[in-house]
Amino acid sequence: MGAHEQAVVAATDEAAYRFWIDEHVRFDDLDMLGHVNNKSFTTYAESGRAAFLRASGLWRPGSAPHNVIARLEVDYLRELHYPADVRVGVRVLKIGRSSFTLGLGMFSGGHCVATAATVLVHIDAQTRKSVELDADMRTRLEAWIAPAA
Repeated sequence: MGAHEQAVVAATDEAAYRFWIDEHVRFDDLDMLGHVNNKSFTTYAESGRAAFLRASGLWRPGSAPHNVIARLEVDYLRELHYPADVRVGVRVLKIGRSSFTLGLGMFSGGHCVATAATVLVHIDAQTRKSVELDADMRTRLEAWIAPAA
């Protein structure tokens, strides 16, 4: 770990998140094995990410800069079945020059069923090139930084 990095609360711990949304397993989310398909977990993560970006003011409909996904990692920890409620927690893991990383945890029945990390790059809508995060965006992101362990 670098000099400016610190250990954060584990992604599988509900205490790691302060921003939450509620989701639910749809019958359509199941695969042939009868459990939730991997693609559905990415949909739950997308719902959490979109709600977080909107609530934090980081998604500004109609603005020239946008945030696009450069990387998405998902760790599947437990099977999930229909019917079930899912709580999706979101936190900020890292803030870079023109990108930031969100960490997500998906919980059901008191268990962490999956975690995800998403790198978003801030781009200009016209040039499609990355642009630096402004001071306002940094402040908004810093408010949601992952708590230290």
